[in-house]
Amino acid sequence: MQTKRTSVSNRQLTPPYFTIREIPVYGAPSMEAFTDFLLPSQDVHTGRLIALNAEKVLTAEHNALLHQILTSGGINYPDGISIVRSIRKKYPNSKVTRIAGADLWQSLMQRAGALAIPVYLVGSQPSVLTQTAERLQQQWQVPLVGQQDGYFDETQTGQVIERIKASRAKIITVAMGSPRQELFIQRCYEAYPDALYMGVGGTYDVFIGKVKRAPLLWQRLGLEWLYRLIRQPLRLKRQLKLLKYQGYHWRGEL
Repeated sequence: MQTKRTSVSNRQLTPPYFTIREIPVYGAPSMEAFTDFLLPSQDVHTGRLIALNAEKVLTAEHNALLHQILTSGGINYPDGISIVRSIRKKYPNSKVTRIAGADLWQSLMQRAGALAIPVYLVGSQPSVLTQTAERLQQQWQVPLVGQQDGYFDETQTGQVIERIKASRAKIITVAMGSPRQELFIQRCYEAYPDALYMGVGGTYDVFIGKVKRAPLLWQRLGLEWLYRLIRQPLRLKRQLKLLKYQGYHWRGEL
């Protein structure tokens, strides 16, 4: 099956486009609608798919490179419930749902299996990566054309990128945590722009059952962050930093 490159400007399925703190973000009414936009039949929407949450917005304020990445044409989507609520406040008539990165990744992998779109996996521990690859092939027959764990240094980055380029993968997912994964994706995209890139954080661990995700009810109520905090109290310092973003939201500085 052949895949072809498309652009945001000529797609009829382009979702609404918003800005939060000067950072562009796409919204969609459902996971299915966003998946259709990214992987319509026989197409792959190329670009950098980046999960946007409050913590990343704050990090971009003092990380110039991350700010440049987030504002330079990537496909940012509302992964954090705070971003969704901010969009709804700033754009009252918008119909935007939260697109959780872990759910979006599974949706894309299922579609990749159905359409025989070649996938390359990057990041995480070797054992986690192996289990992820095995389950993807067993569950959805995803055509994997390569994999690379996250334990490579700066001197090896160029070689990793060359292997990805040589594989001709059309979807590359990167699980190395933020902002490292965004910085790697930017370099890889510059060398090989003919693919869809996605930073996925700890998604592989969730997929194989190594890490338990919040119950569905907590997710629907927008309390997944609280569930993680209860299970990992050391995250409290990170959560307290997000009060700055809440201040932006309350004051309407969006």
